[in-house]
Amino acid sequence: MLLNKILQGNYSLSSLNHQIKLPLDIDLSVADDDPVRLVSAFVEEMDLSDLYATYERIRKGQATPRHMMKIAVYAAMNRIF
Repeated sequence: MLLNKILQGNYSLSSLNHQIKLPLDIDLSVADDDPVRLVSAFVEEMDLSDLYATYERIRKGQATPRHMMKIAVYAAMNRIF
């Protein structure tokens, strides 16, 4: 059976399996009229300087307060609390 998946070696020492490589163009799979784009554009225009002032530091690779605000607004919009 021929698989059409892109495989790369799993670099952990405890396994001999392979892992699937995920595509990095996730933005293309979200429709242009999806509400998540509206929320993203809305939060991008907000002045979040007071919110950022409450954080002492944000480490590399950590979600920023702006990203967390987008998630919270989108969840509340979909009645997920």
